[in-house]
Amino acid sequence: MTLKDLGWNERFNAEFAEFAAKGWQPARLIRDHKTSYGAILGDGTEIEITLGGSVYHAAETDAELPSVGDWVALEMGADGDEYDAVIRGRLDRQTCLSRKAPGKGTEEQVIAANVDVVFVVTDAGQDFNERRMERYFELIRISGARAVAIVNKSDLHSVAENEAAVQKLRALNPNADVILTSALERSGVDAIRHFLKPGVTIALVGSSGVGKSSLINQLIGQDWL
Repeated sequence: MTLKDLGWNERFNAEFAEFAAKGWQPARLIRDHKTSYGAILGDGTEIEITLGGSVYHAAETDAELPSVGDWVALEMGADGDEYDAVIRGRLDRQTCLSRKAPGKGTEEQVIAANVDVVFVVTDAGQDFNERRMERYFELIRISGARAVAIVNKSDLHSVAENEAAVQKLRALNPNADVILTSALERSGVDAIRHFLKPGVTIALVGSSGVGKSSLINQLIGQDWL
């Protein structure tokens, strides 16, 4: 595994130059534990890290704090000890998938940073809601990512129901790819694999129980890496 496989590009490389001059290392955040983070290094090593005080105090809002998907600059511990690594900087985001935080306020809540493609998973049955899908599409458009709608569980619904859902989604967002799948029958999964490439970051969103985990399991079970 390399930094490029994780989504590193020339823009990030240029921005990181000032951090590299200080001997700091790039890493990508893969978990957010609020008081600590999980990160992955360019060699594929996963480590737990903490947030430096200067980065915390420089953030004017919670949305400016590091989030999952962010690229950060790490100061490693003495002699390169990864167990004492601290976040000393966050690179500018290429995309930012976010929403309004729960409650009456207007604060932004970051869902994931630097995502290239967002899969919105629904089905043709009870979960299908045009207004919710419209909101998803708008969040993705604002984020700068590419939207792909997945109508899953096609085996549970008639051909007419599935086709009606597909056509409604295409009408809502003509720029979005729409894929009809059945994780149970492995139908349509190959169409999703088209988007899974080194350096491309994918996010899945959708209601609980719509089959996101089943789709992920099908993909991981195949030799697409």
